[in-house]
Amino acid sequence: MLNIERVGPAAVPADADQAMVPMRDGVRLAADVYRAASPSPGPAVLIRLPYDKDGAYCFMPLIGRYFAARGYTAVVQDVRGKYRSEGATEFAVHEVDDGYDTVQWVTEQPWCNGDVVMWGDSYYGFTAIAGAIGGHPALRAIAPRVTGSQLSTVLDYGDGTRDVEQTSRKMYFATHYVDAGRYEWEPDWTRRPLRAPFDDFFDRIGKRSANFDAEFSGESRFVPPPVKALVESRPVPALYTIGWFDNCAIWSWHDVRALSRDPGWASHLRLRLEAIDHENYRLRDAPVAPSDDHAADAGALRRMLPGYLDPAIEFFDAVLNGSADEVPRVAYEICHGEWRESETWPPREAPEFEYFLAPEGLAVEPPSEASTLAWTHDPSDPVPSQGANPFAALFDRSDLSAVGDREDVLRFTGPACAEDTDLMGAVTVTLNLDAPAGAHVHARLLDTGPGGAAFLIAKGQLRLDAPRAAAVLDLQHIAYRLRAGHRLALDVMSGDFPEYVPEAPAGADPWTSPPGGPVTRRLTLGGPGPSRLRVGPARG
Repeated sequence: MLNIERVGPAAVPADADQAMVPMRDGVRLAADVYRAASPSPGPAVLIRLPYDKDGAYCFMPLIGRYFAARGYTAVVQDVRGKYRSEGATEFAVHEVDDGYDTVQWVTEQPWCNGDVVMWGDSYYGFTAIAGAIGGHPALRAIAPRVTGSQLSTVLDYGDGTRDVEQTSRKMYFATHYVDAGRYEWEPDWTRRPLRAPFDDFFDRIGKRSANFDAEFSGESRFVPPPVKALVESRPVPALYTIGWFDNCAIWSWHDVRALSRDPGWASHLRLRLEAIDHENYRLRDAPVAPSDDHAADAGALRRMLPGYLDPAIEFFDAVLNGSADEVPRVAYEICHGEWRESETWPPREAPEFEYFLAPEGLAVEPPSEASTLAWTHDPSDPVPSQGANPFAALFDRSDLSAVGDREDVLRFTGPACAEDTDLMGAVTVTLNLDAPAGAHVHARLLDTGPGGAAFLIAKGQLRLDAPRAAAVLDLQHIAYRLRAGHRLALDVMSGDFPEYVPEAPAGADPWTSPPGGPVTRRLTLGGPGPSRLRVGPARG
C-alpha cells in the first residue's frame, strides 16, 4: 500500500509581516519579513526557498528571528509556484529574474538601507547563486551552503565520461515539484522499470509533475543556468560552505573550481569546509542520537543555530563593514580533528600520498608484474547504497565492512597507520580497466578501524560514454585524520543503488528499460599506467 501525505503551507507566524512581492511579469511571490530591532534602516538578508517559508522542515521562522536579532531584517520568500506564491511550479527557470526583482523590492522598503545579502542551503543556496548571476547592484554578498550553480544536473566531463545520475533529481520532482505543496511518499525501488512506482504515484494523486515528465521528453528546460553564467556575472563576495559528507558537494566543488580560475571571482571567494552531510548532521554526532536530532528535537535545533548561522553573519558583517580581507580564505574542519585556517585549498603544506592497487591491497609501490582482477556486476542486484537517506549520510552512518565481501566488489586495503595521519586535498582514482560504453564505475574510499568496521570517507563515480582502457574518478576533496591503527581501503564496483541509477545497456534509459544481464569488468594492476589512488594537492 502506497502511503502518501500532501503537506501545504503552515500558518504565518504572528511576528512576521507577510508581503506579496510583484515580479516583472505580474506574478506575486509571498514573503515574510522579520524586522531588525533598530529603528534606523539597515541591511537585509534575503532567503528564497521552495520548502515553505513558514514550515517546520527548514525552520525559517527561527532563522528569520536569529538574523533579525543580529541586525539584519530577514526576508524569507516562497519561490514562484510554491506554497503561498503565485505562478507555475517550475524548477530553476525563474530564479535569476525573480531574485533580481525581489532584491529591487527589498531596497525600496523603508527598513532597508540599500544593502542586501543572500543566504541559504541546497535549493535556497542555489537561489542565492542565481541572485549573483542576476547581478543586482544592491546585492553585496552571498553565502550558499551545500549547493552549487549546477544543482541536480549530471556533469559531463568532456572526455567521454560523465557523472552517474543520482535518483534524487526525479524523486525531488515527484516530491516538491508537482504543485505548490509537498508530497511525502516512498517509492518501491525494487520495481522495474525504475519509472513504474513514480507513474503509480502520479496515478494515485491524479496529477503529474511537468518537471518529472520533461526528463523523458528530450532536453528539459528545468535546468539551472550554466556555470559560465555565474563566472561571467559581476563578482560579489561569496562564502561557500561545503560538507565533507554532502551528496551535493560535487556541484559545490564544480563552482569553486570554476570561480577559482577567474581572477575577478577568485579574490572574492571564501571557503568553509565542514564535517557535515546535506541535512547538517555532524560527524562528531554520527550515528545521531535522538537528543542530537535537530529535525525532531527543539533543543537540538536551537543548539545548532549558532554554528549554522554565525559564520555567514560574521562574513556579511565583514563585507558590509569593509573588512572582508580579514575573513580567512579557507576555514576547514579535519574529520576526527580540529578546525584550521589556510590561505589556499588545499593548504600549501598538505602532503601527497599515492597508493597502487595491488593483489595484496593498497601498496606504496606499483606491482612488479601486471595482473588482472575481475568482478561480475548484476544490474538486478547492485551494490547497495550506504544508508537509507543520501541527504543524511551521517544520521545513520553505516558500517560498510560487509560490502567488501560481495563478489561484485573489489576491496583494496592498505597497511595500518603507525600514527595519526592527515589526508588533505583532492582524491583521484585512476583505473586501468576494460569496460564498454554505458558502463558504470564506482569507487569508495574507506576508513577501516582496528576492529574491522569500515566507514565512508569519500566516493566518486563515472558513466562511460565510449569504451575505455582507463578512467580517472574524481572523489572530490577531503580533510581527514586517519587515526593510528586505522587503514585506508578502496572499493571498486559498478553499482551504488538506490542513490545512483543502476547501469543499463548502452543506449538504454535506466528509468524505462529492464535491467540488463550480468556483466564482467576487468581491472589491470601493475604494468604501464598502473591503477592507483592519489590524495593531496591537485595537479595543474
